[in-house]
Amino acid sequence: MRPSHLSYAFLGSFLAASFGFQWWQLPAYPWWMWGVLGIFVFFGIVGIYVNAARNAALVIPAIMGIAFAMICISRTTHLPSLTTADSYADGSLVAIKGTIADDADRRPLKTNYIVEIELLRRGTETLKVSGRALMTTVPGSTLFEYGDRIVATGKLEKPKNTEDFRYDNYLSLKEVYSLMPRAQMVMAGAPTGSQTLRSMYRLRRALEERINLLLTEPHASLLAGLLLGSRRGIPADLQEDFKNTGLTHLVAISGYNITMLITVMGTLLFWLPLRWRFIPSVLLITGFTLLTGASASAVRAAVMGILGLLALQLGRVQTTRLAVLWTAFFMLAWNPKTLWYDAGFQLSFLALLGVLEIAPLLKPWLTWLPETLGIRESLCLTLAAQMLASAWIFFLFGELSLIAPISNLLAPPLVPAASLLGFLSMAFSAVWMPLGRFTAALAWLPLTWITGVAHLLGSLPFAAVTMEGFPAAGIIAYYFCIAAWVVVKNMDIAAALRGRGMPVNSAPGNGRC
Repeated sequence: MRPSHLSYAFLGSFLAASFGFQWWQLPAYPWWMWGVLGIFVFFGIVGIYVNAARNAALVIPAIMGIAFAMICISRTTHLPSLTTADSYADGSLVAIKGTIADDADRRPLKTNYIVEIELLRRGTETLKVSGRALMTTVPGSTLFEYGDRIVATGKLEKPKNTEDFRYDNYLSLKEVYSLMPRAQMVMAGAPTGSQTLRSMYRLRRALEERINLLLTEPHASLLAGLLLGSRRGIPADLQEDFKNTGLTHLVAISGYNITMLITVMGTLLFWLPLRWRFIPSVLLITGFTLLTGASASAVRAAVMGILGLLALQLGRVQTTRLAVLWTAFFMLAWNPKTLWYDAGFQLSFLALLGVLEIAPLLKPWLTWLPETLGIRESLCLTLAAQMLASAWIFFLFGELSLIAPISNLLAPPLVPAASLLGFLSMAFSAVWMPLGRFTAALAWLPLTWITGVAHLLGSLPFAAVTMEGFPAAGIIAYYFCIAAWVVVKNMDIAAALRGRGMPVNSAPGNGRC
């Protein structure tokens, strides 16, 4: 029995249980379930001592994975009570005292704040409660920052869902279970919280303002999206072009964005050995994460990307797969809801699996492409990531970009140049504005190329198809076929290696093309 088999048993059962228990979330699971798990562990231990049942040892880590999933889900399951603020979210007028717990989401027509609640006053009654609320203020209201202590007055409500969007599930990812639209907020004391986070959020806003001084729209908003992950000011027509061409990931802080960032870096450094690309890629991911304010989603995406890169360096199929699974384990152990409600995590996981598992298998089909400037590798990695991610996008949002392979071959290679020149323009402008404007004019060129590619390809007939209510059975069948193809191809490769007297772990599984 190999140690890797025990890891697969534990991780596989943990992921399967985490997925299945989304339909049965409890703050504490009944005792009889723990009893049943204990019985299986007992028989697993007995089976270890029976020669004919050596594989029974897999039962123990499998049961441990299920038990750990139950513990993690119980820890993160929320139930309203008299001590939680959302139990008073019935639309009545209340006053709330709390602390702003995240960076403000400032938009032209409103500003959103996530507030950690301490006290709630309703009528003449003051209650000590806990929980978070999403509060919205109108234009002209006082602006607040992360860590500010405030008192807010307004109607406390529960999130309202629509036919195609579960708003409550989305907000639960940030532990938000109530809303206060049109809140009236005033300062209520000295700021608290992490000064480091407060400084990073201030830096991000200062950079956004600096970009707006150097470039006009839509280039300013696009550069802010590339450097900071901000999508608030991008014109609606450009967002539509990005969506139709599969380029939205360029300005979205998600694991899919990090995966494509790794792909672009690998393409630019195609002339270097894989191990020499690791440090530049990690530095790029780290810098991008800090510039975006190091939000929870950005940090989660960066961790997955860096661990995925580390897995590539190990160069073994089995070790690479385990590294990816352990990455998912630690993320879901922290918050299992990420698996259920976070489309960014789902897409990042699928894109990374595509790069690691499918890219090597696509290599023989792309030998007709030149290796000049990494064209073959770029298209190989892009196709591999999109083979898994695009189908899920189609299922979640009912939209599929048919032109994405071409647009992702043309636009992303210009992203590093645009980002570097844009960053340098901000740095130079702080010293001498004319030099900053000159560098920004250079950045305008790749930015124009990216927007031009999106507009030209997005305007083509049938660039994207839309279909509402795509059946789940179709998606299951698609991924089953992909999995079967990967398994069969890997078995063929393993058989060929054995025939040559080579170790199976030397099979291509590092995502390189």
